[in-house]
Amino acid sequence: MFGFFTKKGQGNGVLSNLKTVTRWIEELPAGDIYSAQEKVVQNLIQFNHSNLGYSKDRLQVLMCLDEQTREMQESLCLQYLRNPRMSKSIETRLWNAIHAFYWEITRSYHAFLMDFIANPGGSKIQAYIPQVAARGIRGFANIIKWRYFRYEVMDEKLWLRMHNIYRVAEFDNFADAPVTVYRGDGRPRSPAEEYGQALLLSPFGSGNQVPRDIEMIDRWLDNWSSLIKIETLCDPGQHAFYVDTGKGQGLRRCNEQTTEPNLRFISTQGLLTHIAYVREALTGGDSPATLGLTEDFRLPEGYSLLDQTESEWSPIDQSERRVSARSPQSGQWRVIHGLATICGELSKSEHEGGSQGQLSPEAMLDIKLYGFVTERTKERGVEHARESSQRKLQDLWEQRDVSRDGISFVIGQQDSEWVKVGKLIAISPYEGDHWKIGVVSRLARQHTHNRLVGIRLLNGDLQPVALKPVDAETSLGYVVDELDHPALDGRSHAILLTDADGNEQLIIDGASYARDRKYTLRQPRADNRVIRLEAAEESSESWLRVSFSAVAA
Repeated sequence: MFGFFTKKGQGNGVLSNLKTVTRWIEELPAGDIYSAQEKVVQNLIQFNHSNLGYSKDRLQVLMCLDEQTREMQESLCLQYLRNPRMSKSIETRLWNAIHAFYWEITRSYHAFLMDFIANPGGSKIQAYIPQVAARGIRGFANIIKWRYFRYEVMDEKLWLRMHNIYRVAEFDNFADAPVTVYRGDGRPRSPAEEYGQALLLSPFGSGNQVPRDIEMIDRWLDNWSSLIKIETLCDPGQHAFYVDTGKGQGLRRCNEQTTEPNLRFISTQGLLTHIAYVREALTGGDSPATLGLTEDFRLPEGYSLLDQTESEWSPIDQSERRVSARSPQSGQWRVIHGLATICGELSKSEHEGGSQGQLSPEAMLDIKLYGFVTERTKERGVEHARESSQRKLQDLWEQRDVSRDGISFVIGQQDSEWVKVGKLIAISPYEGDHWKIGVVSRLARQHTHNRLVGIRLLNGDLQPVALKPVDAETSLGYVVDELDHPALDGRSHAILLTDADGNEQLIIDGASYARDRKYTLRQPRADNRVIRLEAAEESSESWLRVSFSAVAA
C-alpha cells in the first residue's frame, strides 16, 4: 500500500513549475511502473494539500503531470485486467494504486473547477475550463468504474460531483463543444460525450459483470459515445432512460413522463441501431477491431456480451426481462469451487450414494480394464473417506431467496474472498449430498458489511468424466499403464452435463479447449466415445461449457 502520509502545507515540491515537473517525470524509474506511479501519487497528495491557490501556472503543472503519467496508469490498469487470477494481496495492492491516482488527479481538477465557479470573473483559467471539465468527468467515471470492478457500494457524492460538472458545462454553453481531452485520444470529445459514456456504463455496475467485460464495454463507448444524446425534455417515444442530476445515482429507466428541471433524458436508439449493424457486419466477416469492438473481442463468445449490452440498453423494463420470480427461502448450503475440486466431490457423491454393496466408479473402471481393483484405487478410496470427514473446510453460505433458475445468498464481507462473477461453484444443502453446479452471476456489497451473491444454476444431470486426447491414445479399450487412464477423481477436470432433453455438454478447463480437438470421453458404466469439441457456449477465467459431437473411432 502506498505511504500516503504526507504533511500538509509543504509546498509544491517537484510540482513547482512546468520545467521542474517535466525533468522530474523524466527521472522516474522506467523499469518499475508501480514505484514510479507511487511517487506520482505522493506528490499529487502534497499538491492537493499545499493550499497555494488555483492559479493558471499550477493548473498547467497539474495537466502536464496528468498527460505525461497517463501511459504509466494505463499500463497498471492493463496488468490488473489481464491477470484475473492474481492473489488477493497483489490484487488489492494494484487496485489501490490505480484508484489512488484517479482519485488524487480528479479531486485536483474538481477543486480548480469549484474555484472557477466561485470567482469566474477574476479567474485566469477560463480558457482551460472545457478541457478541465471533460477530464474531471472522465476522472469521476474512472473512479466509479474501478469501484464497479470490486462491487463496491457507490458513494453518492461521486455521482453528485460528476453531475455538477456537467451542469457547469451546460450553464456555460460548452457541454457539446469538442475538446482534446488527452493527446492520446483518437478524436476530440465533448463533456457531454464523457458524461453520456459514464451514464451508459452504469447499468453494468450492478454486480453481474466481470471487470474485463465492463472494461470492454467502456472501450466500445469510447468509439460510440457520439451516438449518445442528452436532452432536457422527455420524448416518451425516444427516451427510455433518465438521470436525476440532483441525486447521487447513475442511469435510471423512465417510468412516466416528467419535466423536473434536474432530469436529463437519454435515448439509446442510436446505440441499439449501431449494435445491430455491428452484429450484421461480424456475420459478414468484418474484423471486430474495424467495428470499434477492440482487438480483445473474440468470436463466437463475444456475441454473448453484445447481447447483454443490447439488453441493458433496450427500452424493455428490467421486470419484463427477468427470467423467473424470486421467493424468500432460508437455509444453509455447503459451497466448493474449482473444477478439480467439484469433479472430486461429484465422484465421492457417486461412490457414497451407491456404496451399500456396490463398487465405486473407479473400482468398476479397474475391473473393466484389468479384471481386478488396483491397489492405487483402493488407496484413493481411503483418501476419499478422509476427505469426507473434512467437510468443515467447505464454505457455508446462508440462503436468501430462490428462483427457478438460481439461488441467492448472504455472506460476510471477509468470507469467501475467492468469490468472483463467473466463478464455477457447486452447492449442496448442509444436511445433504445432492450437488448442484452454478455460476456466480452477481455480487453486491451492502452497507451492513455483507455481500449478496447470486448464483445461476446449470440445470441437468451431472457426471464427472475423464477426457484423453486422441493423439495420446495407445489404443482404445486397453491401457497398458494405469496412469494412461485417469481415474475419475479430482484430477478428471471435466463434467458431463445432460439436460432434460438429453442434450449433452462438457464443462472443461480452459486450457483443454480448442475447437475441433478430439478426445476420448470415458465415463463409468458406459462405453468410451471419441468426441470432437465444438463451440464454447459459455466461458470464464478458468472453465468453459462446450458442445461436442461424436465421431468415428
